[in-house]
Amino acid sequence: MLSLIVSKEHFMYKEIYEGPDAILKTLSEEKDNAEKIAREIPEGKFKAIHIIGSGTSFHASLVLQYYLSALGKVESTAIPASEYLLWNPELDKYAVIAYSQSGESGDIIEALEKIDRSKARIYGITNTPGSTLTKISDFSIVTRAGEEKAVTATKTFDVQIAAAIMISASIKEENKRIREGLAEVAEDLKKILPEIDKEAEKISSEIKGAEDLYVLGTGKCYPIALEAGLKFKEAACIHAEAFALREFLHGPVQLVDESTPVIIILHNKTARERAEKVIKKLKQYKPPIIAIHSEEIKVDDFASEAISIPIKDDIYATLYTVKAIQLLSYHTSIARGLNPDSPTKLTKVVK
Repeated sequence: MLSLIVSKEHFMYKEIYEGPDAILKTLSEEKDNAEKIAREIPEGKFKAIHIIGSGTSFHASLVLQYYLSALGKVESTAIPASEYLLWNPELDKYAVIAYSQSGESGDIIEALEKIDRSKARIYGITNTPGSTLTKISDFSIVTRAGEEKAVTATKTFDVQIAAAIMISASIKEENKRIREGLAEVAEDLKKILPEIDKEAEKISSEIKGAEDLYVLGTGKCYPIALEAGLKFKEAACIHAEAFALREFLHGPVQLVDESTPVIIILHNKTARERAEKVIKKLKQYKPPIIAIHSEEIKVDDFASEAISIPIKDDIYATLYTVKAIQLLSYHTSIARGLNPDSPTKLTKVVK
């Protein structure tokens, strides 16, 4: 097992590098709980499955929604926790899966406490043992990232993604190899993080002066684009917005000019094909285009900067691409003279 030595002083940086070990520990210690939840949510058992979270945890909810469909053939709906009480229909048999890193998020706890428990099952995914979420839930997965000191969530998001894969891949026997493959992915991430780090630091000097920035993603990496937008806001204090890849053509492209960096996540060939019209349109306005891409994708014809990632298996692309956006937002924060650990207007837990 590889061990990385990290010397940068900021907690955010150290915690980005701690992500792979957190994935390994979560896989080892929470597999049984993932199996329990998977056994309870097979196709057709519930009339509805809702997944709720706030901020980064909402992005994890979207990741889980994708994997439940792709791996478990189970349909679900991700809803921001703060909106859930307004969305909650009158159902007599439904499930709620709640993501909260702290297990104490006010919007999560308020929503869950008002659910009619005679009609719903609650499953919690949190990084905090003994938290209110674990006490409210019928079953919980307690991810094993350890304490996260930076306000900007990184390793806790990694394990939220891992939990999504663990649950979804446990629903059908033939996909359990995907769950077990998380161990190999974690070891692989340890090997490639230093190279991603180097490229991210170089690119950060090119975008540090941006006032606006856009991030585009598709498929399983659309939530990663959303997380990137949030990280650039939190850590680098840049107005960053994320869009589903082709949705960018439906209005937002109007704001692009030569001073507006656009980050495009291209995790597989399908994403590259879907990006063709977007790239063609962007070229007309000459923004800096930064590609975060699988190494099999060629980007020299349009990208001014790129982070190439050797993604071993596309099903895990979320875990690979998120490390690039974490490191890029970190280095951009440093290049702008900021402290990414403590954004001045944010707290770790919103109650």
